[in-house]
Amino acid sequence: MTIELGILGIIVGAMSGFFGIGGGTVTVPLLLYLGFGIKEAIGISVMQMVAGSLMAAFIHQKSKTYVMGDIKYFGFGGLVGAVVGGLLAKILDASILEWIFLGIVAFTLGRLVMSSPAPTRAEVVNHPLYVAIGSGIGIFSGMLGVGGSILMTPILVGFLGFELKKASAVGLFFVMFTSFSALITFAVLGMLNWSAGAIMALSSLVGIRLGIWLVHKTHLTHYKKILVFFYILIFALTAYKLIVR
Repeated sequence: MTIELGILGIIVGAMSGFFGIGGGTVTVPLLLYLGFGIKEAIGISVMQMVAGSLMAAFIHQKSKTYVMGDIKYFGFGGLVGAVVGGLLAKILDASILEWIFLGIVAFTLGRLVMSSPAPTRAEVVNHPLYVAIGSGIGIFSGMLGVGGSILMTPILVGFLGFELKKASAVGLFFVMFTSFSALITFAVLGMLNWSAGAIMALSSLVGIRLGIWLVHKTHLTHYKKILVFFYILIFALTAYKLIVR
């Protein structure tokens, strides 16, 4: 299982850097296929996201992809929301978590299809609104083991006027806050597989730089098409797992 987790970590790291996701969108359903339970998969996903998001934030900060002074407010809200979500993950039935995860992927896919990859309105800068959005997304992040970018990216593009690639980078920055908060919560609740999570976390760092490099080399229109295809694939895999048990 160590080799499989290592390979999966590298793949998730590359996809995380390219798509601006924490990795939970990919990690959770694939870990289910490897035989892990939904709650154990969520815990492993959270550990991987902490490592990957820290590396990605460092790279994007050096590249000046976004202004830290504004987007940090998303993270502040996410810290609180992720704690609430982690507590809900302990209480709710595993099947409920799986269907919520599927619903979020469906919502994201719909917003991406309808949104323009290039800004069609002025970018909204509103710090209290950023905190509120971060808190709401943080609840889902902690509850489902996804970093939050799966919701953050379409919200930024569809409602706040962010350019798609910038929104993806901000989404991955947001993951840093929610995943760290969720990690602490899951550790206190005894929901972490430390050995499997460590393998995933360390191996994902190998692919993160490659993923970020590739996103800068990809045309914006092509990037949206690839992103939409990616979410369709995740939706199909998760739906299949839920229906065919």
